[in-house]
Amino acid sequence: MHAEPVSIIAVARNGFFFTRLLVEKVREHTRDREYEIIIVDRGSRDGSRAWLRQQQDVRLMPFAQWRTRGHGHGQAAERAVRKAKFERIVLLDFDAHPISPNWLTDSVDLLDSKVRLAGAAFVDQHKGNPHGWYVHPHFMAFFKADLGGLVVLRKVRGDDTDTGEEATIRMLDAGYGIVRHDMTLCERLRVGHDRVPTEAGGVFHAWYSSRLEHNEAEVIRETGGQVTIASYLEPLKARLRQEYGLNY
Repeated sequence: MHAEPVSIIAVARNGFFFTRLLVEKVREHTRDREYEIIIVDRGSRDGSRAWLRQQQDVRLMPFAQWRTRGHGHGQAAERAVRKAKFERIVLLDFDAHPISPNWLTDSVDLLDSKVRLAGAAFVDQHKGNPHGWYVHPHFMAFFKADLGGLVVLRKVRGDDTDTGEEATIRMLDAGYGIVRHDMTLCERLRVGHDRVPTEAGGVFHAWYSSRLEHNEAEVIRETGGQVTIASYLEPLKARLRQEYGLNY
């Protein structure tokens, strides 16, 4: 069976370690099809841009912080989707990466006229979402043609929903099917917390990485002190270096 081409998109800012790991693991686990990687960079100053410019399979798309309001992640991702070459889209957080060769066959390849969304399911009771769960944008697959209609990545209900949650609400309300991959704790890489990092549908997600880099105090308050740069982020990077034999 012919594998459809796919545009793989991530939004990053000052996340060189995880962004490079994402690119390398996408290459490793996306060998049987045409693909492109689009990295939307929101003002990195840690060497990310220089490295990304050297990668032949990466399209670097600068998108300054000041061009968005509030969180801005969803707006930046939407811009990349509009510029994508291929109809099938996979959105990843910069601190996520594939860990299984089946990550695309079990998600984006299952999309059709009746099933138009796939990815990692996050369970939460947000006021604006009556369904109690949504496909989290750290791993979300959909059709480019649905952007702006069934798929909205930015927040449109204020704090009543999360980034990317609107897509799940619209899909379910319209009667479309969703390929749901439940998240489980990634035991072999667990450090500093009893619920993260996670894996779902063949994709690993570090969680908290960007927020720790930019607002560690907020994460410390939110997690009761369990997640800090020293207790979580640096040990996780060390574990990943050991697991994959990384030299960066």
